[in-house]
Amino acid sequence: MGSLKWVLVFRVFYYVVTFLLAVTASYLVFSKAYGLASSYGDSYVSDEIYYVDSSRRILERVFNVSLSYHSYSGRTAGDYFNLEHPPLGKYIIALSMATCGDKPLCWRLPGVIEVSLIPLILYITYAATRHPLGPLAGSVAALAASTDPVLHRVGSVALLDPHLAFFTTLSLALAVHGRYVASALFAGISVSVKISGLGTMLGYMLSLYKVDGIKRRLALVLLAIALTAIVQIAIHTPLALYFGPWRMVEETVNAIKWHTTSRPPDGPPYSSPSGWILNVAPFPLTFNPTPVKAELNTILHLVALAYSTYILVLGLIWGLKGYRVTAPLYYAGVTLAYWAVYIAGNRTLYSFYAIQLTPLAAATIAELLLQMARPTRGSTQPTTS
Repeated sequence: MGSLKWVLVFRVFYYVVTFLLAVTASYLVFSKAYGLASSYGDSYVSDEIYYVDSSRRILERVFNVSLSYHSYSGRTAGDYFNLEHPPLGKYIIALSMATCGDKPLCWRLPGVIEVSLIPLILYITYAATRHPLGPLAGSVAALAASTDPVLHRVGSVALLDPHLAFFTTLSLALAVHGRYVASALFAGISVSVKISGLGTMLGYMLSLYKVDGIKRRLALVLLAIALTAIVQIAIHTPLALYFGPWRMVEETVNAIKWHTTSRPPDGPPYSSPSGWILNVAPFPLTFNPTPVKAELNTILHLVALAYSTYILVLGLIWGLKGYRVTAPLYYAGVTLAYWAVYIAGNRTLYSFYAIQLTPLAAATIAELLLQMARPTRGSTQPTTS
């Protein structure tokens, strides 16, 4: 009875310590992101003018919500609605403006909150598994995410990418636990933020190798496609009612062309997905009051890339029998999607896109830790309850 008591005490201590580490990681991300968001002053930062201005325009014209406008650093053309991107991210920004006010900190607050929650989500994802090292792996993932500068730096700006990273994280977390329908739903939601959410969808589909039976896998793939279509229709309906459905079809086609075409070479610094990892020409978010660049934790992403490549190649050549990995395949899926865009013709890719990879890299480190802890080849993620 005495030994059982001490085992229970140790387990409680173990969970409390690992949870506090995850909370610390989330707090670090929040404090850095919020501090930056507060420091930019009353001006647009980076591409905020496009997303905030179009969000305000959607709020006023599509949803008939009146706002007290303040001129910060200019306005876009009166007919610009940023239709080269899906509208969900702009809806989120618009909601924050309607509830909090048309102020820079209000625009940025949703992204700040979302990136701050990512380390906690990663911790809960792995702590909730049956693996005895799950809580440790979860805290490692949380801390790893907090060490990636791109997470809090891009999260401090009212861009679409923090929302994309957040929904990608939720899709991954659910896939880890075999909740494939819900995971597919959040993958579809990520596509409603940016077309690059298709990388999340590809990662989801790669993770279905764990599902027994080809028919069931195919059914889950078709379900994911159907859910994505339904979400897209639902999210675009307000705009379709305002502009007309045919305009939405035209804009979707134009968006695909836009995403696969390079921007003018005299624009912001750009590089390939491998250049992001090596911090080649990182995207400058602002130079005021101090330079803030979308830089990555190179070691974190090199390890994640190496392990995800190993898992992908292993799966393609020999299969992954005995493995139950998820994060490396999500990392591979998102990376392959960006490389596909690069190869298709868009060579002006910016490093702030890599925030979508941060939670996947951190989760890949957690799964690598679980794999290394096993004496023999086997599951990196035991079946969850």
